[in-house]
Amino acid sequence: MPELLTTVAIMGILLTIAILIFLALLEQWRVNAAANQLAADLRLAHASATNQLTDWRVVLVPGIDDEEDGADYYLVRLKTTYDDGGPAPVLDTSNIIKRTLPANVQIMDQDNPAGTPIRDDSTKSWCQSIPAYLCSGATRTLEFNSDGSMVAFVGPSGSIRVTVDGDPKRRLTFSSATSRIKLWP
Repeated sequence: MPELLTTVAIMGILLTIAILIFLALLEQWRVNAAANQLAADLRLAHASATNQLTDWRVVLVPGIDDEEDGADYYLVRLKTTYDDGGPAPVLDTSNIIKRTLPANVQIMDQDNPAGTPIRDDSTKSWCQSIPAYLCSGATRTLEFNSDGSMVAFVGPSGSIRVTVDGDPKRRLTFSSATSRIKLWP
């Protein structure tokens, strides 16, 4: 009987360890899937802009529960191309694509401490011309132009991370100079 109880106790400990490892792997898989989805959508916006000869924007919003429709980011097609000196862009409201990430996965700014949402772009002039839910609170917008170039409204390049509570995480970098999107391990 003591041998049987010892065996059951050891099996319980091993099963507990296996479950904890599996849950950690499950979170890592969710983060990887979300990061790959975001990178693919950024590349899709770039390809769509050059193929359709119009600008596309990707508007990243923090994954918070009080968001109107729960989207983590949007792909937005502009009806006309846009430059900073010209008139405000006109959105093709029939082509606003809402994207959500797997459960508990959020997009965060790489430069800010863990748990801090991405920067607030709502004061930028281009925000006045688009629907409020695309520019309310903290957003980060990347615009892909018809000539293949990319504009990040926060600077020439940047880095964001896709994470579940800070760990695990995947970093995604973008560069306006080359329009390159890179997903880091």
